[in-house]
Amino acid sequence: MWSWETVLCFVAAAALTAVVAWTTRLKTTGVTKVLVNSLSGGALIAGLSAFNVIVLPFNPLNALVVGVLGLPGAGVVVAASLIL
Repeated sequence: MWSWETVLCFVAAAALTAVVAWTTRLKTTGVTKVLVNSLSGGALIAGLSAFNVIVLPFNPLNALVVGVLGLPGAGVVVAASLIL
């Protein structure tokens, strides 16, 4: 059957999808929106790094870049980590 790591990966992916869906439905403005997006960006970076999909440095700057720029910000962080 399936190993516990595979099941854990499916559960984590479902939880991450739920968090992203919940975050995008929030009606926030200004600083609150940047804060919520930065937290979700940090969760994205931590989730990718936890399952060794791609190892990214987890720090507030990367979370802020992903939070402000969204998915293109994640691409910037990935490109920067591969170049540097």
